[in-house]
Amino acid sequence: MRKIRTQSRKQSFLEGALILMLANILIKLIGAIFKIPLKNLIGGDGMGIYNTAYTPYAFLLTIATAGIPVAVSRMVAEANALGRTSEIKRIFRVSLITSAVVGAALSVLMFAFAKPFVESIPNTRALYSVMMFAPALFFGAVVSAYRGYYQGMSNMVPTAISQVIEAVSRLIFGYAFALIAIRLGYSVEIAAAATILGVVVSTAAGMAYMLIREAITRTIQKLPPSNAKPTREIGRQLRNIAIPITFASGIMSLTNFIDMYVIQNRLQTIGYTEQGASTLYGIYETMCVSMMNLPQTLIAAVTVSLIPMIAASVAQANEHRARRTVESSLRLVSLMAFPCAVGLFSLTEPILSLLFSEDVAVAAPLLKTLTLGTVFISFVSITNAILQAMGRERVALYSMLVGSVIKLAVNYYLIGLPSVGIAGAPIGTVLCYAVIMVINFVIIIRSPQVAPRKWGSILKPALAAAVMGVFLFLLYPWLSSAIGVTLATLGMICAGAAIYVITLIAVRGFYREDIVMLPKGEKIANTLKLPKEI
Repeated sequence: MRKIRTQSRKQSFLEGALILMLANILIKLIGAIFKIPLKNLIGGDGMGIYNTAYTPYAFLLTIATAGIPVAVSRMVAEANALGRTSEIKRIFRVSLITSAVVGAALSVLMFAFAKPFVESIPNTRALYSVMMFAPALFFGAVVSAYRGYYQGMSNMVPTAISQVIEAVSRLIFGYAFALIAIRLGYSVEIAAAATILGVVVSTAAGMAYMLIREAITRTIQKLPPSNAKPTREIGRQLRNIAIPITFASGIMSLTNFIDMYVIQNRLQTIGYTEQGASTLYGIYETMCVSMMNLPQTLIAAVTVSLIPMIAASVAQANEHRARRTVESSLRLVSLMAFPCAVGLFSLTEPILSLLFSEDVAVAAPLLKTLTLGTVFISFVSITNAILQAMGRERVALYSMLVGSVIKLAVNYYLIGLPSVGIAGAPIGTVLCYAVIMVINFVIIIRSPQVAPRKWGSILKPALAAAVMGVFLFLLYPWLSSAIGVTLATLGMICAGAAIYVITLIAVRGFYREDIVMLPKGEKIANTLKLPKEI
């Protein structure tokens, strides 16, 4: 019976990973649909105000929601596996109360300190937007407790559905409220605040879904009453797990928070007005940083599928399987990161022109620099996960601290130079992730149980991406003059993808082992007749 139950849990995990991957892809698409027309509606200045308010919100939301769902899911899964079902209800109640208290406190904090915050940047026109974000912290915190419970019970569907509901609601209400404000003749700062009101409504919708679901199914209410661990002990265990996770997750969020302050403040020291600095910051965040982060959705899905295998191999002292899994995971990241970086670099201006109606000339050189960061941040994600699977969480934490300090220092210096200005921001970001990646790789290479040996197969996607880049560079100018920018851009994206795949097959850039670890991988590998890694 134990063997059958283990296999069932593994299948449940794979199905859950696939569900979350598809949900994340859908959410990213909805997010792009939301931000692109919104930027065209309220302009770079409005997006600067929006992002000024969003940055502290994202940081406080990380504090409210990063650690508790993971802690709850671990505690619930452990109690369920050990047959202590009576303990699950108490775990959920403690986490729900904790989340609600933390969320409420952070909401009050954000609202109360909104004015001194915007005055310190300075970007006083973002005051209403910062204040408007405050209630969303409470709603998001409450939802995180429910998500942690369902994930601990190996049910990823409620989490996926609630996230999609939030994304769709944000798209509908955020854009609609902004459009109404513009049509009524309100200023751009009011339009930005109206957009954020739509975000608040979306988080409330996600919470409402969880409450309604529980009211109908009574899944938690049907659990037996708790007579196991006392509430105080459960609360202490919850804090011990959640606080380190929250601290680690908050480092980069805090860095982005400070970076927002540094960018706008330093731009104003070299002569930009408050509005001008806000506009440049909005262009950089909306049109550049968001594009650099696009591959992370797929990278996260790969991490979910592969990292448990790495952790199991390390725990069983199976160095051969651990090394092969690490090599395969790095190769899969290479397969996605390099073509994204080369494609964005080769078609920077055409892609931006396809998505945005203005400010392309300003954003294009910034995004070109950030394309290197696409590769670095992708490898940072997977190497952080490998280190965590090895039990080297502190290394990942320290490398992120070092990279963050470098980013802030470089940005402060370069952006303050009139000859550099906003162009210094992507340089600091690229250096940040490059340093983190190097530190992580050094530790992994020096760890004999996981150190990869076959670097050639990891670098083959870079070769295929380079071939694709040459193809795009040579043919796009001719094709755009023949059929126009829009059709040429779409055609080159499709043709570039085909060239990349053909080149990969020619150089034997991926193997059967890369695919079989993914959901339905065995069937896909058989269909494609992929070779085995030697």
